[in-house]
Amino acid sequence: MIRFDTNNYEFNKSSDIGVYIIHGFSNTTYEVKELAEFLGNQGFHTIANNLPGHGTTPEECNRVRYQMWLEYVTQDLANLISVSKKTYVIGCSMGADLALYLSSIFPINGCVVGGTVLKFKNPLTIHLLIPLLCKIIKFSKKEIKNNTTTKYYGYTSYPLIALNEMRKLTNMIRKKLPKVRVPLLIIHSYADRLSLIENVDLVYNRTKSISKEKFFVKNAHHNLFDENKDQKKIFNKILNFITKH
Repeated sequence: MIRFDTNNYEFNKSSDIGVYIIHGFSNTTYEVKELAEFLGNQGFHTIANNLPGHGTTPEECNRVRYQMWLEYVTQDLANLISVSKKTYVIGCSMGADLALYLSSIFPINGCVVGGTVLKFKNPLTIHLLIPLLCKIIKFSKKEIKNNTTTKYYGYTSYPLIALNEMRKLTNMIRKKLPKVRVPLLIIHSYADRLSLIENVDLVYNRTKSISKEKFFVKNAHHNLFDENKDQKKIFNKILNFITKH
């Protein structure tokens, strides 16, 4: 089952409390639209846009450089801040990395990250093999089986040039963590097969936020904000965090 969405979302535009929500690598707004709608219904102005190279084609994604992702989210957040009294950023997976970057350069009211990927499960492959492999092979097909209930998000193949750009992005953002001083909520699922639990302590220990919290769930998959057994618990935790800060 492929889950893909070319749409950008904006809810409750009349609110002066803004929440900017960022999806993950090679994914789309599909994984965050339910959270955007939920928070919109709770009285917040929420925005979730597809990143450059996402919601299009793997070929288009491979033409993107990581600086384009940074420029895009920076402009999006600046626009939201300009019409908001309070502003928050939420990100999943690579979106969490970008949320941390934004939190290092903007004095926002709070940041929520889930399924953060700054440390990889296969670091030798990512840091040594991918930079070489992407010069020869542009795509790596995802293994998608028929007659399965497994949810596949985004493209049916991994754009390897773009994956190498994500690698560069994570290297840069790790250096930015000490500049993060805004209230911070770090969410992780024990069932996450992509994000190492070590990412939680990496973010918690290196950021300089006075108010920061770890929140663990047991059943959610890597796409924490899409439908899962812990979704209600996660959404309510985020709502309480925003209300508190």
